[in-house]
Parts: sequence; C-alpha cells; structure tokens
Amino acid sequence: MGGWGLGVRPQITHVSHTQTDPEGRIPVSPLPPSAHTSLVHVLEHRATRTPDRLAFRFLPDGTGDHPIDWTYRELADRAGAVAAHLNERGLTQGHVVLALDPGLDYVAGLFGIMQAGCTAVPCFPPFGRRATARFLSVLDDCNPRAVLTDPRFAPQVDHFHQQLTPTTEHPQWIFPEPDFYQPPANGPVPSRVVEPALIQYSSGSTGDPKGIVLTHENLLSNCRVLDTHMGYEEDRVGCSWLPPYHDMGLMGTIMLALHGGWPLVMLSPIHFVQDPYRWLKAITDHKVTISVGPNFAFDLCAQNITDEELTTLDLSRLRQVFCGSEPVSGNTMERFEERFAPVGFDPGSLIPCYGLAEATLFVSGKPETADTIRTEQLDKTALEQGHAHRTHPHSDAADSDGADSGAADTGTVKVVSCGIIADGHEVLIVDPHTLTPLPDGESGEIWVNGPSVAAGYLGRPELTARTFGARPAHATDDHRTYLRTGDLGFLLDAELFVTGRLKDLIVISGRNLHPQDIEHSVLRAHQDLRRIAAFALPHATRDEEEVVLVAEFRGTAREFAAQEKELLEKMTAAVTEDHGVRPGRIHIGPPGCVLMTTSGKVRRRDTRKAYLDGTLKTFPAPADTAAAPAGVS
Repeated sequence: MGGWGLGVRPQITHVSHTQTDPEGRIPVSPLPPSAHTSLVHVLEHRATRTPDRLAFRFLPDGTGDHPIDWTYRELADRAGAVAAHLNERGLTQGHVVLALDPGLDYVAGLFGIMQAGCTAVPCFPPFGRRATARFLSVLDDCNPRAVLTDPRFAPQVDHFHQQLTPTTEHPQWIFPEPDFYQPPANGPVPSRVVEPALIQYSSGSTGDPKGIVLTHENLLSNCRVLDTHMGYEEDRVGCSWLPPYHDMGLMGTIMLALHGGWPLVMLSPIHFVQDPYRWLKAITDHKVTISVGPNFAFDLCAQNITDEELTTLDLSRLRQVFCGSEPVSGNTMERFEERFAPVGFDPGSLIPCYGLAEATLFVSGKPETADTIRTEQLDKTALEQGHAHRTHPHSDAADSDGADSGAADTGTVKVVSCGIIADGHEVLIVDPHTLTPLPDGESGEIWVNGPSVAAGYLGRPELTARTFGARPAHATDDHRTYLRTGDLGFLLDAELFVTGRLKDLIVISGRNLHPQDIEHSVLRAHQDLRRIAAFALPHATRDEEEVVLVAEFRGTAREFAAQEKELLEKMTAAVTEDHGVRPGRIHIGPPGCVLMTTSGKVRRRDTRKAYLDGTLKTFPAPADTAAAPAGVS
C-alpha cells in the first residue's frame, strides 16, 4: 500500500500552471468541462494528466516516521478496485456505508463507492458503546445495501443485526483484505455517477440522526466557492487531522484538495487528541501552507504544547488557517496567536468562517485581502434585544474577545466577523417568528440560498420542506427558497457575524442571552474549569426561565471537595456580573460531564436532558454543602 514506498520518499513539490517541475511532471491544469460533472471525474482528470503528482500523504502513527504516499494514479487505481468489488456484488446503486478507520483506504473507499454508481454514507467504525449506538442509528435511518468496514468487526455482524429495527434490511458486509485495493484484472470500471452523491450525518446525538442529501453539484459547488475564496497558490500544501466522516474533514479538506490539485497531509484525529503537538509538527515538517480546525483544537495547542516542543516548530509558511466554531472565540484566537508568534505564526493567516452540513460546508469566511480578524464592539443590552449597535467604530483587530462577554467594559461585547458570503450565494437575516427580512445590524435567523445548499433530509419530506423550502414574508420571487440554518446572527457591511443557535437561546425577562457568552464568562472564572454548558430550565416557583450551568472540573474528587465553595461563588459571580443574571442551578462534575459532539461542539440539549434525567457524571457529594449558593445542585 506504500505507493512511493518508504525507502525513498519524494518531497512535496509544487508547480505552476505553465511549467513542469524538475522531475518532468505535468503541472496542475485547469479542470476541463468533463471534470465538472463530479469529483470522480476530477480524479480521473488528475490521474490522467498528472498521474505522478502526490495527492495524499498519511501519517499512520501521527508522526513523519512512516508516511504513506499516494499519487493521483495510485488513488484512482484503488478507487477503481473498490468500484469493481462493489459491482461484482451487484452494487451499482443504493447506499453504501463507509465505516473504515481514517486514512487513505477511507479516501479510496469514498471515491470508489461513487464511481460504482452508489451513494456514499460516511460514518465511523462501530468501536465502543456510544459509537456503536450512533453507527446503528445511521444504518436504521439510511437502510444501506452494504457496509464497507474493517475485518475486525466481522464477528459482531449478527449482534449488529439483532439491534437493528425490524424494518431495516440486513446489509451486505464488505471487509477489505490487503488485496482488496489491487486494480481489477479486467481493467478500470467505467464511472457510473448517480445521484445523490453522498448522505452526510452531522455529529449530533445518537437518538435522531438526520441524513443530509448532497448532490454531486453540491460537492463541486463547495469546492469552487472555497477555491475562489482562498485564491490560487502554486505551492499550496494542506494538513488535516479532522475526521473524514465529518463535513469539515471530508468536504473541507479531502475533496477540496483533490479538486484544487494540491497535496494533503493527513493524520488520525485520535493521534491529534492524544498529542496536539503532532498537528503543528506535521505543519512544520511538511511545509504546510493551509490547515483547518474547530475552536477546541486551537485551545488544546495553546494549553498543552510545552516550551521544549515549541522550539521544534516553524509555522512561518502557514498562510491560511480556517477556524470554525459556534461562534468563533476571539479569546481562543488570541491565546493561540500569543503562544505561537515566537515560531513564526502570522495572526493574519487566521480565517474565522461559518458553515454547516446542510450547506455542504462553507457559507462565509474572512476575506483573503484582510490582514487581521475584524471585530465589532457592541452595546450588550442592545444586542440582547436583537440590535447590533456599535459603541466604537468597527475595528480589524486580532486581540478581540470574540463573542465573549465580560470585557473591561461590561456594558459592551465584542463579536468576531465570519467574513464575506461565498461567491454565488446569498444570506438573509430573518425574524424567525414573522419571517420578515431584517436590515443590516439587526439580529435574526441566518437563511442561505445557493448551489451548495443540500437537497434536503433523507426520508423526511416535511422537515425538508420546513428547513430547505423557506420563503420570506411578502416575497415577490415565486421560485427562490432558502435554507433555515437555525443559527442566529447579523450582517454589517456585507460581513456575517454569528451569535449562536436559535434553539439554544436563553430568554429571560425579554433579554436574549447566548449560552456561548455565559460559558466563556464561567470558563474565565476559575483556572480548573474545563468545559461549560449553559441552558435554560423553567424556574421552580416563578413563571419564567432560569440559567443552569453544567461544568467540568479538571481535578480529583478530593480537590473538588476542597474547592467547591470557591468554584460555586466564582461561577455565580461571573455570570451575575457579566450578564446581570444569577444562575439558578449549578452542577459540577468530572471530565465527560458536559456532553460533546465528536467534532468538539457542546451538546447543550443533550446535556440538559441528562441533567433532568439525573444521569450526568458527578463527584461524591461533599460533607458540608451549607455554604453553597441557593439553588445550586
């Protein structure tokens, strides 16, 4: 499987559109019309015109010691082998779940499934109780004809079948052995591109998965708008540790790199979480110019990379680092910048962006021409009423607090711009109750229209109509519909600012409080707090809601017992001072207490449910709780 082999490994080389490189390879060329049909055709074009160019480099142990390199020709051959195996089994259409470990075989499986005329359903291997429950819920929802997964799961197939609902047909199980990826003896399998291309499941809870139906045009559109947004760079090299079954890792790195014709260095998300240093070391060693990560990844790097490790890094070649979160935290960006400025990190390379799986991925991002992150300092009280009122002229500054409250002036809040809207797309800000479009500076629900917007949800026509077929009140256009994102934000000077989720919004006494703002305030209250979830529950005695906090404490049960009083007091004070609201209930537990998606986002509704069910992790109750603030649990 080594491709180039491990003995003599080629350097990642870069060529212009008009010259061949010193080894005589054909340069990247503009895509012909035949490659505008699907990414399968893009791969065919790359494998024909530039067969020896490096496409993907995988670091199987998270380091550069034993890299595995595939050229475009090697990737096309292996994808063709997958397509041949599927066709031999009578699989020329229908859903095929792809549940391999992250790596190059995953990439080959993805394009092979689509080449065979099937619809790919990216998923993760059913390893562990929670992952298995999620995996089975996906099978129940999409009813696949086959599952492509690791041979180690073969003994569990009967057990998996027993747990499926009776209406779900038992799929074929395909367990690739080493010769599975050998090119077929009868020659390449002709591409049979069939719609839809892919069913994308978001990284939410296991109970009610929604499959997002993506067409081949959706995937190509997302690549095109990102290419336009990023601009052309002949020496571009990417790096990603993101899971290949999530929208950011799949559409934002693997597909984008193939479409753009630049090499992508990949490592497993497990290796990154075990040691965040590996990500930045890979960026250093492979002269990476572009990368991407969610907010928590930047926090992990700033917190965990040692001074000794720092001396081995060189981030000076990084020119574009996309950060997507909910919303982007300026505090996180500032910590990352300060920590890695000594090793060449350019703050101007940070690109706050916004996107979601229902729009394939990318909706907006910081303009390429902007040197620094744009922030706005707004009147907090006005923002709680839905109005973005500047307290100072807008600033382009990297030392912002993002959407964090609790700045020196507690009457203001700073928010980070998520940049300009994707080329060929439109964003409306709409009152979610009246469906009336709102002018610049007014906060409402974000609606999106454009070719990257997905076809809908699999098997859910009513939900699809509500979510993807929205029309603003008094619309004069009879045809244009919008995706209701469920996210809140506003537009200023043609740039998008995202403030939170509509369903997570906490409304108290007519004020709109965003849980992210409260969570940031609480995290700053004490250095041993790890994660926070803020949500609302009905007050026990009054006809209104109250704020509830669930927090993770980094220390042991004994350390928690010694610090509990201080923790509760500081958390209560932080929320009261920053937001004018006293939290009604506080639950502090060990790591794992706050439920998270596999892409690092807080699952507030699931954490709320676990709180009500009494199933959150907890420390042993301390002997003396008399000093705890009223209403604290």
